[in-house]
Amino acid sequence: MYIDAHNHLDFYGKNLDKALNIIKQNNIITLGCAMDVQTYLFTKEINKDNPLIIPCFGIHPWKADENFMNLDSFEQYIKESKVIGEIGLDYHWVLEKEKYPYMRQVFSYFLKMAYKYNKITNIHTKGAEEEIYESIKKYELKTPIIHWYSGPLDTMKKLLDYGCYFTTSVDIGYSKLTEEIVKTLPLNRILTETDGPTSLEWVNGQYGYPDEVKNIVNQIAIIKNLPYEEVKHTIAENFKKAGECNEYS
Repeated sequence: MYIDAHNHLDFYGKNLDKALNIIKQNNIITLGCAMDVQTYLFTKEINKDNPLIIPCFGIHPWKADENFMNLDSFEQYIKESKVIGEIGLDYHWVLEKEKYPYMRQVFSYFLKMAYKYNKITNIHTKGAEEEIYESIKKYELKTPIIHWYSGPLDTMKKLLDYGCYFTTSVDIGYSKLTEEIVKTLPLNRILTETDGPTSLEWVNGQYGYPDEVKNIVNQIAIIKNLPYEEVKHTIAENFKKAGECNEYS
Protein backbone atom coordinates (compact mmCIF):
# COMPACT_ATOMS: atom_id res chain seq x y z
CA MET A 1 0.00 0.00 0.00
CA TYR A 2 1.22 3.46 -0.95
CA ILE A 3 0.03 6.79 0.42
CA ASP A 4 -0.75 9.97 -1.52
CA ALA A 5 -1.72 12.25 1.34
CA HIS A 6 -2.43 15.28 -0.84
CA ASN A 7 -3.68 15.15 -4.40
CA HIS A 8 -6.08 17.18 -6.57
CA LEU A 9 -7.90 14.75 -8.85
CA ASP A 10 -9.74 17.48 -10.75
CA PHE A 11 -6.37 18.66 -12.12
CA TYR A 12 -6.01 15.54 -14.30
CA GLY A 13 -8.72 16.53 -16.77
CA LYS A 14 -8.72 14.16 -19.78
CA ASN A 15 -6.05 12.04 -18.05
CA LEU A 16 -8.23 11.24 -15.05
CA ASP A 17 -9.07 7.65 -16.06
CA LYS A 18 -5.37 6.87 -16.47
CA ALA A 19 -4.61 8.40 -13.07
CA LEU A 20 -7.41 6.38 -11.42
CA ASN A 21 -6.16 3.17 -13.02
CA ILE A 22 -2.67 3.87 -11.67
CA ILE A 23 -4.10 4.44 -8.20
CA LYS A 24 -5.99 1.13 -8.37
CA GLN A 25 -3.14 -0.91 -9.87
CA ASN A 26 -0.63 0.35 -7.30
CA ASN A 27 -3.01 0.39 -4.29
CA ILE A 28 -2.44 4.08 -3.54
CA ILE A 29 -4.68 5.41 -0.78
CA THR A 30 -5.29 8.97 -1.92
CA LEU A 31 -6.55 12.03 -0.09
CA GLY A 32 -8.38 13.93 -2.81
CA CYS A 33 -8.16 17.50 -1.57
CA ALA A 34 -10.62 20.19 -2.60
CA MET A 35 -10.10 23.77 -3.66
CA ASP A 36 -13.78 24.63 -3.13
CA VAL A 37 -17.24 23.04 -3.03
CA GLN A 38 -17.24 22.17 -6.73
CA THR A 39 -13.99 20.23 -6.57
CA TYR A 40 -15.06 18.46 -3.38
CA LEU A 41 -18.27 17.25 -5.03
CA PHE A 42 -16.23 16.17 -8.06
CA THR A 43 -13.94 14.05 -5.87
CA LYS A 44 -16.86 12.72 -3.86
CA GLU A 45 -18.42 11.44 -7.08
CA ILE A 46 -15.18 9.71 -8.08
CA ASN A 47 -15.06 8.00 -4.68
CA LYS A 48 -18.27 6.06 -5.49
CA ASP A 49 -16.36 3.76 -7.85
CA ASN A 50 -12.90 4.24 -6.38
CA PRO A 51 -12.73 3.34 -2.66
CA LEU A 52 -9.00 4.20 -2.50
CA ILE A 53 -9.97 7.85 -3.00
CA ILE A 54 -10.85 9.72 0.20
CA PRO A 55 -12.70 12.98 -0.59
CA CYS A 56 -11.55 15.91 1.52
CA PHE A 57 -13.50 19.15 1.84
CA GLY A 58 -11.86 22.51 2.24
CA ILE A 59 -11.50 25.98 0.78
CA HIS A 60 -7.99 26.58 -0.53
CA PRO A 61 -6.46 29.90 0.63
CA TRP A 62 -6.32 31.02 -3.01
CA LYS A 63 -10.12 30.69 -3.11
CA ALA A 64 -10.85 32.34 0.25
CA ASP A 65 -11.82 35.72 -1.18
CA GLU A 66 -14.43 33.99 -3.37
CA ASN A 67 -15.94 31.95 -0.54
CA PHE A 68 -15.75 33.89 2.73
CA MET A 69 -19.39 34.92 2.42
CA ASN A 70 -20.58 31.30 2.18
CA LEU A 71 -19.20 29.89 5.43
CA ASP A 72 -22.61 29.02 6.86
CA SER A 73 -23.24 26.64 3.96
CA PHE A 74 -20.09 24.55 4.51
CA GLU A 75 -20.87 22.75 7.74
CA GLN A 76 -22.75 19.89 6.04
CA TYR A 77 -19.66 19.07 3.95
CA ILE A 78 -17.35 19.33 6.93
CA LYS A 79 -19.47 16.89 8.93
CA GLU A 80 -19.44 14.25 6.20
CA SER A 81 -15.81 14.67 5.11
CA LYS A 82 -13.28 12.39 6.80
CA VAL A 83 -10.49 14.95 6.31
CA ILE A 84 -10.63 18.74 6.05
CA GLY A 85 -8.45 20.12 3.28
CA GLU A 86 -7.01 21.83 1.55
CA ILE A 87 -7.14 24.76 3.96
CA GLY A 88 -4.55 27.21 5.21
CA LEU A 89 -2.81 30.52 4.57
CA ASP A 90 -0.52 31.67 1.79
CA TYR A 91 1.58 34.83 2.10
CA HIS A 92 4.16 33.59 -0.42
CA TRP A 93 2.32 32.98 -3.70
CA VAL A 94 -0.56 35.37 -3.00
CA LEU A 95 0.85 38.88 -3.25
CA GLU A 96 -2.42 40.81 -2.90
CA LYS A 97 -2.38 41.63 0.81
CA GLU A 98 -5.99 42.78 0.66
CA LYS A 99 -6.91 39.06 0.36
CA TYR A 100 -5.20 38.08 3.62
CA PRO A 101 -8.12 38.97 5.95
CA TYR A 102 -10.39 36.67 3.91
CA MET A 103 -7.84 33.87 4.16
CA ARG A 104 -7.65 34.25 7.92
CA GLN A 105 -11.43 34.35 8.25
CA VAL A 106 -11.94 31.19 6.21
CA PHE A 107 -9.03 29.37 7.83
CA SER A 108 -10.25 30.19 11.35
CA TYR A 109 -13.73 28.96 10.47
CA PHE A 110 -12.39 25.61 9.27
CA LEU A 111 -10.19 25.18 12.33
CA LYS A 112 -13.16 25.87 14.57
CA MET A 113 -15.21 23.27 12.70
CA ALA A 114 -12.33 20.78 12.72
CA TYR A 115 -12.18 21.07 16.49
CA LYS A 116 -15.96 20.80 16.79
CA TYR A 117 -16.14 17.60 14.72
CA ASN A 118 -12.74 16.16 15.66
CA LYS A 119 -11.46 16.15 12.08
CA ILE A 120 -7.98 15.72 10.62
CA THR A 121 -6.79 18.80 8.72
CA ASN A 122 -4.63 19.03 5.60
CA ILE A 123 -2.92 22.42 5.79
CA HIS A 124 -1.21 24.75 3.31
CA THR A 125 1.35 26.92 5.15
CA LYS A 126 3.32 28.95 2.58
CA GLY A 127 4.85 32.02 4.20
CA ALA A 128 2.57 31.74 7.24
CA GLU A 129 4.18 28.88 9.15
CA GLU A 130 4.43 30.53 12.56
CA GLU A 131 0.89 31.92 12.39
CA ILE A 132 -0.43 28.50 11.47
CA TYR A 133 1.46 26.89 14.34
CA GLU A 134 -0.18 29.33 16.75
CA SER A 135 -3.60 28.64 15.20
CA ILE A 136 -3.15 24.88 15.50
CA LYS A 137 -2.34 25.29 19.20
CA LYS A 138 -5.28 27.64 19.73
CA TYR A 139 -7.81 25.21 18.28
CA GLU A 140 -6.15 22.07 19.72
CA LEU A 141 -6.24 20.23 16.41
CA LYS A 142 -5.70 16.47 16.25
CA THR A 143 -2.67 15.27 14.23
CA PRO A 144 -2.70 17.93 11.48
CA ILE A 145 -1.12 17.02 8.15
CA ILE A 146 1.22 19.79 7.01
CA HIS A 147 1.23 19.82 3.21
CA TRP A 148 4.59 20.19 1.41
CA TYR A 149 6.31 22.17 4.17
CA SER A 150 9.01 24.60 2.99
CA GLY A 151 9.31 27.02 5.90
CA PRO A 152 11.82 27.60 8.69
CA LEU A 153 13.18 24.49 10.38
CA ASP A 154 12.66 25.94 13.86
CA THR A 155 8.93 26.34 13.21
CA MET A 156 8.83 22.87 11.69
CA LYS A 157 10.25 21.48 14.93
CA LYS A 158 7.49 23.23 16.89
CA LEU A 159 4.87 21.68 14.61
CA LEU A 160 6.59 18.33 14.99
CA ASP A 161 6.57 18.61 18.78
CA TYR A 162 2.87 19.46 18.64
CA GLY A 163 2.14 16.20 16.82
CA CYS A 164 1.89 17.16 13.15
CA TYR A 165 2.65 14.90 10.21
CA PHE A 166 4.46 16.27 7.14
CA THR A 167 4.04 15.33 3.51
CA THR A 168 7.11 14.99 1.32
CA SER A 169 6.33 15.95 -2.25
CA VAL A 170 7.65 15.70 -5.78
CA ASP A 171 10.53 18.17 -5.35
CA ILE A 172 12.51 15.59 -3.36
CA GLY A 173 15.73 14.99 -5.25
CA TYR A 174 15.62 18.55 -6.60
CA SER A 175 15.35 20.71 -3.48
CA LYS A 176 18.11 21.02 -0.88
CA LEU A 177 15.57 22.33 1.63
CA THR A 178 13.32 19.30 1.14
CA GLU A 179 16.33 17.04 1.60
CA GLU A 180 17.19 18.84 4.85
CA ILE A 181 13.56 18.57 6.02
CA VAL A 182 13.50 14.81 5.35
CA LYS A 183 16.81 14.40 7.18
CA THR A 184 15.45 16.34 10.15
CA LEU A 185 12.03 14.71 10.42
CA PRO A 186 11.72 11.30 12.07
CA LEU A 187 10.45 8.71 9.61
CA ASN A 188 7.39 8.09 11.76
CA ARG A 189 6.05 11.59 10.96
CA ILE A 190 6.54 11.54 7.20
CA LEU A 191 3.82 11.01 4.58
CA THR A 192 4.08 11.11 0.79
CA GLU A 193 2.08 13.23 -1.66
CA THR A 194 1.95 14.18 -5.35
CA ASP A 195 -0.24 17.34 -5.24
CA GLY A 196 -1.69 16.59 -8.67
CA PRO A 197 -0.02 16.33 -12.08
CA THR A 198 1.08 19.94 -12.43
CA SER A 199 3.33 19.94 -9.37
CA LEU A 200 5.91 17.67 -10.96
CA GLU A 201 5.66 19.79 -14.11
CA TRP A 202 6.54 22.81 -11.97
CA VAL A 203 9.57 20.95 -10.61
CA ASN A 204 11.03 19.30 -13.72
CA GLY A 205 8.65 19.82 -16.63
CA GLN A 206 7.22 16.28 -16.56
CA TYR A 207 3.51 15.50 -16.17
CA GLY A 208 3.04 13.71 -12.86
CA TYR A 209 0.86 10.67 -12.19
CA PRO A 210 0.00 9.17 -8.78
CA ASP A 211 2.67 6.48 -8.99
CA GLU A 212 5.24 9.24 -8.52
CA VAL A 213 4.82 8.34 -4.83
CA LYS A 214 7.10 5.37 -5.55
CA ASN A 215 9.94 7.69 -6.50
CA ILE A 216 9.29 9.80 -3.39
CA VAL A 217 9.51 6.69 -1.19
CA ASN A 218 12.74 5.75 -2.94
CA GLN A 219 14.26 9.20 -2.41
CA ILE A 220 13.30 9.17 1.28
CA ALA A 221 14.91 5.72 1.60
CA ILE A 222 18.12 7.04 0.04
CA ILE A 223 18.25 10.10 2.28
CA LYS A 224 17.45 8.08 5.41
CA ASN A 225 19.72 5.20 4.35
CA LEU A 226 16.91 2.73 4.97
CA PRO A 227 15.41 -0.15 2.95
CA TYR A 228 12.69 0.86 0.50
CA GLU A 229 10.13 -1.57 1.93
CA GLU A 230 10.72 -0.29 5.47
CA VAL A 231 10.07 3.28 4.37
CA LYS A 232 6.98 2.28 2.40
CA HIS A 233 5.56 0.30 5.34
CA THR A 234 6.29 3.04 7.89
CA ILE A 235 4.59 5.71 5.78
CA ALA A 236 1.48 3.53 5.52
CA GLU A 237 1.54 3.06 9.29
CA ASN A 238 1.95 6.80 9.77
CA PHE A 239 -1.15 7.40 7.71
CA LYS A 240 -3.16 5.00 9.86
CA LYS A 241 -1.90 6.60 13.07
CA ALA A 242 -2.62 10.12 11.86
CA GLY A 243 -6.23 9.10 11.20
CA GLU A 244 -6.89 7.09 14.33
CA CYS A 245 -9.05 9.75 15.92
CA ASN A 246 -11.63 9.79 13.11
CA GLU A 247 -10.96 6.73 10.89
CA TYR A 248 -10.19 7.36 7.24
CA SER A 249 -12.03 4.37 5.86
